[in-house]
Amino acid sequence: MELHTFLLLFAGGTLAGVINVIVGGAGFMTFPLLVAAGMSEIEANASNFVAVLPANVVGTWAYRSELASVRQHLPTRLFLAALGGIVGSTILIYTGQASFQQAIPWLLLFATFSFSAGPWFKAMLERRFNFDGTRWLWLSFTLEFLLYVYGGYFGLGMGIIIFTIYALFSHMNLHQQNALRNITISLMTLISIVIFARAGVIRLAPALVMMSGAIVGSYFAAKVARRVDPVIVRRAILVWAVILTGFAFWKYY
Repeated sequence: MELHTFLLLFAGGTLAGVINVIVGGAGFMTFPLLVAAGMSEIEANASNFVAVLPANVVGTWAYRSELASVRQHLPTRLFLAALGGIVGSTILIYTGQASFQQAIPWLLLFATFSFSAGPWFKAMLERRFNFDGTRWLWLSFTLEFLLYVYGGYFGLGMGIIIFTIYALFSHMNLHQQNALRNITISLMTLISIVIFARAGVIRLAPALVMMSGAIVGSYFAAKVARRVDPVIVRRAILVWAVILTGFAFWKYY
């Protein structure tokens, strides 16, 4: 690996780690950087799973005490995460690079829309329809499974979407939501990594460089996160996501 590629991936991973701690949405940074480092799109997507894994594993450990308060449906959610990861990653492998390239603009559009509209959609349902999602648990599980399939295939923005689902269909507080999000996404990611590794589409060295940067960024961001306005960071990510989506439509269509 050339020095400038190493520095690009490490710096990008560091910035992604900072973003992930403050507001989420780091995948909008890591995926295009892996492509810029010379990977094919399917390799970048698979390697990105390795790069972002520590954030969810560390999050699972950090919120382990909250898991006891949400254990009622935890086995069901873990099963849905595992099955969704298997289905999504298997679809990616068997449909291949050409199909994935065609899907990228639409996947980015979906991730960008979810990132921007998720909080507004939740507030609108609660305000206009007095929506009580706890009566629709089966619908929550269905949406969660579909999200894990999406996550096993691509995964960009799924953390934001799952927060929206939890907020709509439960009375969990943010810490409980984080506990569930981290453990289910960790399981889905690990299963997807195994499938991608068996298919030979993971570029391990670049992924580990970016992972190292993300760990460093997460560590330092945790110390200063309260001093940074997450609204400003969120808006900056949204602008970048819109630009990235527009570029993807220009490149692949």
